[in-house]
Amino acid sequence: MNFYYNALFFLAAYPLLYVYRWKWTDGCLGTLLWPLSFLLSWGLGVSAYLWIAYVFYFTLNPYYQLMIHHEVVLGFLFLFLYFPLIQPIWGIGKKYFSLGKLIWILLFAALGGFLGFLLGQFLTKKLSPSLGGDTSQFLLWLALIFLGAAAGAVAARRGGKE
Repeated sequence: MNFYYNALFFLAAYPLLYVYRWKWTDGCLGTLLWPLSFLLSWGLGVSAYLWIAYVFYFTLNPYYQLMIHHEVVLGFLFLFLYFPLIQPIWGIGKKYFSLGKLIWILLFAALGGFLGFLLGQFLTKKLSPSLGGDTSQFLLWLALIFLGAAAGAVAARRGGKE
């Protein structure tokens, strides 16, 4: 049942936030609707996290249980990825990006995520006995991948000409 509520929220919130960002941002109406856009932006971040969990569940991915049992840690890390990467791709960020800039952001995010993966692999080899079990290692790797991808997306957004 939660799947249907999340789908309904997403289908209602996404178009409303999209129209607000690109049509109603000026004037009195934009000022009055700012708290709503703030809540919708954060709500869509939670919804995106839930959609990833649903995809893991429906594909019978073994990491679904980790996403459900460690939602506070992974949700916090997901925010670092959601705002600089997913919002611009969906077109609901506070700034408009051209297709070329979005591809640049994706490439830098993929490079940062790959570097985070390599750092996780290095740390696992060096610190394997002190890290604990597979769950701790997975969370460390995922944290480094998320933070690397977020750092790459932020670097791509700030760099280059527009």
